[in-house]
Amino acid sequence: MITEDMRSLFEAITDSAVLLDRGGRIIEWNQGATALFGYPKKEVIGRSLNLVYQQNHPFPKIIQETLPSQKKWISETGFYRKNGTLGICNTIASLITSKQNNKTFALITHQNITSHKKIEKELKTVQQQTLGDLNQCLELFYLNNASFVKTLASAEQLEKKLRESELRFHLLAENATDIISRHTPGGHYLYVSPSCKTLLGYSPEELLGSSANKFVHYDDIGKFKRAFNRRNETSSHQMLTYRMRRKDGEYRWFESNIRIIRDESSHLIHEVQTASRDVTDYIMDKKARLRGQQLAHVFRLSTMEEMASGMAHEISQPLAAIVNYTQGCVRYLQKESHDPTQLAEIMNKAVAQAERAGEVIHRLKNFFCKGQLIKTTCKINSLIREAVTLIRNELNRTKTKIEFDLEKDIQIISADRIQLQQVILNLVQNAMEAMHDMDFGQRKIQIQTRTLNQKSIEVTVSDTGPGFSKEMVHKVFQPFFTTKANGRGMGLAICRSIIEAHGGQFTIHPNTNNHSWIRFILPFH
Repeated sequence: MITEDMRSLFEAITDSAVLLDRGGRIIEWNQGATALFGYPKKEVIGRSLNLVYQQNHPFPKIIQETLPSQKKWISETGFYRKNGTLGICNTIASLITSKQNNKTFALITHQNITSHKKIEKELKTVQQQTLGDLNQCLELFYLNNASFVKTLASAEQLEKKLRESELRFHLLAENATDIISRHTPGGHYLYVSPSCKTLLGYSPEELLGSSANKFVHYDDIGKFKRAFNRRNETSSHQMLTYRMRRKDGEYRWFESNIRIIRDESSHLIHEVQTASRDVTDYIMDKKARLRGQQLAHVFRLSTMEEMASGMAHEISQPLAAIVNYTQGCVRYLQKESHDPTQLAEIMNKAVAQAERAGEVIHRLKNFFCKGQLIKTTCKINSLIREAVTLIRNELNRTKTKIEFDLEKDIQIISADRIQLQQVILNLVQNAMEAMHDMDFGQRKIQIQTRTLNQKSIEVTVSDTGPGFSKEMVHKVFQPFFTTKANGRGMGLAICRSIIEAHGGQFTIHPNTNNHSWIRFILPFH
């Protein structure tokens, strides 16, 4: 045990002080230790001091081997307070000997340096950031200095204009609702204003270094690239309207004022600056959407003549069955004796055939009924087979063979059944008309469904006809363009509009190596 004088001196220490016996167990614990670690003395007496440390220290070995030779053992150690918070302290261990009983103890003192370490870490971070900013500033300085040497006579005036321009640019960009951006001649983002988060869904950090070309709609990419590479034009400004894909996959219309910055000496394009605003609501207004719906409705009505014979054939079968069952009931009732159970069975068969005819009529009515886009969960394979039944009679009449390559257990989608059936019907009808001049045995249509990835499926329609040439692929979506004698020039444009309204993509592959197809991609949700 320690003497009273030693205990008094021990308690007088304001820092954390702990006495250990030669086995490393706590035998004394002052108020400073309680304040630092949160443990009262009675909870720690007889326990190892490693109770409070992040990692264990071999105190018996330190006391027996290290301290006698080095006199003091100093370490920067992490510790846990009783409430679980983490801290850092300087730990100093030394040997003391009691003159009264000639016993040796280890005195462990702790100086709390948690705040010091935190400040030190923050200072290092600030220092690194400052050095990084300084290096960046120095690089910019060296580049600008090389340019200033060439134009020394006008350096002061150029510097003044540059500062004013940068100040105006940053004030405008940081507070503008439009997207202000700077690009390399190849389209890569050098700077983009914070408004891109609202309009495109991407943060400025996500766009920096990436090319704007990959976000532009495939139909608009040609004119977008030409606007960035106007090498021989004297005008530095151009207005351009195009579609860009948001982070959520939606395409939005943008109008950009594109300004070309050229090098004064070489006149090569040095940088491209753009100011872009979302004009989707202006372009796709209510009247335009209404006209699109009416156009699709007119197209559905125009197919009624081609489907009439097939629907009549499908309805005539249940109607004939109803007549036969009803006449059988009449003859059965005219007999002197009849079985009610057998009579009810015949009538139930007649009812079933009537319901079948009603379903056919209801399906035809829904197909030609115009309305808004109404999505429901549906199976794409069932939807395709149902659409083909509507035109089965026409397939038989033209001796056209149709093959299904449908993936089993394909993901259920959310879509407007009627509009997707309209797409399938239009593509099948186009295929039949394209093979009109071919021999009967060569007329074949294939419909394939596949899971594309974790978010979408694809439907491919191909035939053995001549397909589209590369030149024709770029024209088929133009209004009223048609290759048929009696064509309306609206079908494929309407098909693409329907697929894009579902958040998908519509693609035509031109005829290469006697193989062409039309494919559309639909998201799961």
